[in-house]
Amino acid sequence: MGRFDHLEMSNWSPELETPDPNSGTRDENYYKEQADEAFINEDYERALAYYSRALQYNISLEECWLGQLRCLIELWELQEAVVWSNRALEKFPKSAQLLAARAVAECRMGHTESAMGYSDGAFSEAGVNTYCWIARGEVLLSKNYNNAKACFAKAIELAPNDWSIRAAIGHAFRVRKSFTNAYDYFKQAVKLDSDRAACWYWLGKCAESLGEIDEAATAYKRALMVSSSYKKALDDLYKIENKGLFSRMGYAIRRLFKRK
Repeated sequence: MGRFDHLEMSNWSPELETPDPNSGTRDENYYKEQADEAFINEDYERALAYYSRALQYNISLEECWLGQLRCLIELWELQEAVVWSNRALEKFPKSAQLLAARAVAECRMGHTESAMGYSDGAFSEAGVNTYCWIARGEVLLSKNYNNAKACFAKAIELAPNDWSIRAAIGHAFRVRKSFTNAYDYFKQAVKLDSDRAACWYWLGKCAESLGEIDEAATAYKRALMVSSSYKKALDDLYKIENKGLFSRMGYAIRRLFKRK
């Protein structure tokens, strides 16, 4: 049996914190809230466990099935995401969100035509939301850049003040190594909410990929100001600060060629 077999019944989950006896009832709503918070902070394994725990209480929570799928996608457990999307779609065959998530999984596996088919399916159902537009934009990035940008614009139009929409679009560009575009969206995300360590971190990663070494260091420091224990930011900042002169020259040369 695989690592994620019977995931919705919590046969696999990382250790969760000891419950606080003063924090109220532990039910599906509590675990979904914890899962959503972990997901937004990009703690995907913990989010996966919490969504699984919520489904122990109520197997019919579509949002938690979707949360599991999105966690698996972000963990790059793409084959598992396909398996779980099949099971989710057995329960919710007309779910636009679940079809959109399957489209992203197929897209990231390089199955462009299949991804487009699932995205088309999502838009043939009721309940199309910002995630569906972001997912469609990601699928279209490999087919029609202008149409992809239009989908991302539609997602932003539906939630103009939501930093997480910009961050999700940033990730769609980042996974395709379109670092200039990813940088721009992460920049918008931190302007909307400067207390998101993960956004600062990815802004730094994109800046570093573009050869903007000093800007990357600044972004990592901002991430650590928000969360002093953010290990990835700490590690990458340490690497930057310990690079020699020739490495910095290499960054400068890379910046000339990559910044467009």
